[in-house]
Amino acid sequence: MSPADVLAILRKLTRNPYLDHYERMPEYELVSWKYVFEASIAFGAPSREKLLRLRAIERTLKNLDGDRTSRAA
Repeated sequence: MSPADVLAILRKLTRNPYLDHYERMPEYELVSWKYVFEASIAFGAPSREKLLRLRAIERTLKNLDGDRTSRAA
């Protein structure tokens, strides 16, 4: 196993406290918050909270895309 594989597994196993919050949001709000946190991280020092929130948003958007493609198939 490479270090990248280990990190990917740890990311999946680590509980993100913000994931439940963002799973209930509509897609347009998720995209808006994604841009807000990306800009905030780019212009300032990234904090753990911002990174966790951004990761939760990206995971939720990926799940929405996966659900959309499975429904289309």
